[in-house]
Amino acid sequence: MLSGLNLNNTKKGMLIALCGFLSFAFADACAKWLGIYYETSHVIFWTYYVSLVFGLCLSPLLGGLKKTVQTKKLPIHLGRGICAFGISFFIVSALKGADALPLATLYTILFLAPFLITIAAIPLYKERVTHKNWLIIALGFLGILVAFRFGLTDFSINILYAFIALAFIVALSMLARPLDDNESILSLSFYPNLVILSLLGFYVLPDISLPAISHVPIFILNGILVTIGLSTIAYGFRIAPFAVVAPIHYIQIVLALALGYVMFNDLPDIWMILGGSIIIISGLLLVFSKDPVKRNF
Repeated sequence: MLSGLNLNNTKKGMLIALCGFLSFAFADACAKWLGIYYETSHVIFWTYYVSLVFGLCLSPLLGGLKKTVQTKKLPIHLGRGICAFGISFFIVSALKGADALPLATLYTILFLAPFLITIAAIPLYKERVTHKNWLIIALGFLGILVAFRFGLTDFSINILYAFIALAFIVALSMLARPLDDNESILSLSFYPNLVILSLLGFYVLPDISLPAISHVPIFILNGILVTIGLSTIAYGFRIAPFAVVAPIHYIQIVLALALGYVMFNDLPDIWMILGGSIIIISGLLLVFSKDPVKRNF
């Protein structure tokens, strides 16, 4: 479908990754809601169980299971699985308990990722970032600072969880590039799902209970969103420069603010609205930039 739009790999990567970032915004909202009723480990287990089943059902369209299990880059896939587990565990932990972070506060921390990913890609993958794109990235980050009045004032263990999740997000992004076209699309979600379920299985299976019938649709939705997010973001980083894909993450904040208001009554103030507007502008500038980031490999 995207090929009919006559887009180059950079634009395709940006659009595909955007689908993933928006999917994770909805998934985080689902996780926060489910965290009200279930232990963190139970939310993660059932979410990734659904994700695994959903991916397997679509495997003929995603490269097939045979190609997936015959991968020659198993260590990379396993590393991504550990990172995905860390992200899920610490995000759900940050959104639980008496000190549960509002979605907006969580994203204040997580949206440091585009800067960190762009910086990490320079020595690791020899990417050269143009001055124009640095300015656009900085504009998006300025929008975050405006939205949250230049930082956090109260520290809690949940904030620490969010920073740990941030580190895993950067590592997960860095591990996407080595997974070239020889790897199936299914592998981008299959191995993270398998690693997470394996790590949690021995811990939760002796006493885990089935979700309440009324909560099953939310678990199913969450699992589908996680599958989409894992696959599309990794694919976007695989075909396009980190420095233009990573800032698309900023657009996610607008959806996070809306979901926080609709689902949890987190009312955005004028600063958040102004910051969100700046973020949208930066995203549009990046999409239509005629000075793409150079990839030296």
